[in-house]
Amino acid sequence: MMRVKQIEPAQVEMRAKDEVRASFIVFAVLCAAIRITPFLLRKLSSS
Repeated sequence: MMRVKQIEPAQVEMRAKDEVRASFIVFAVLCAAIRITPFLLRKLSSS
């Protein structure tokens, strides 16, 4: 079996913070897209 190199707790905490930040950004972008889509569809259909 191969030994996996131990990750320092500080690196684990930093990685977790980066993942939370990335997830929050994706969530915000998806919410914005969901809110904007109906307006864009109405504008395109009325043109």
